[in-house]
Amino acid sequence: MHAEVGDQLVRLGRFRDLGEIVGSVIEVPNGDGSPPFLVKYYRDGREELVVPDGHRFRIIEHRVPSVDHPARG
Repeated sequence: MHAEVGDQLVRLGRFRDLGEIVGSVIEVPNGDGSPPFLVKYYRDGREELVVPDGHRFRIIEHRVPSVDHPARG
């Protein structure tokens, strides 16, 4: 499992397609993107160092679309 700052941590539900987004990755101490991740929880704002396992959690990549505006004139 790998993450980048801004990715979201999802706790998997009963069905793997469903889950609850529980927090946002705010720091990835390892340069290769591997756990642990510092996660800020949405519910109460607390921060915790997490080593998620692939059976109960997954990471959703947060991609900010790049917007290129060609020069007009």
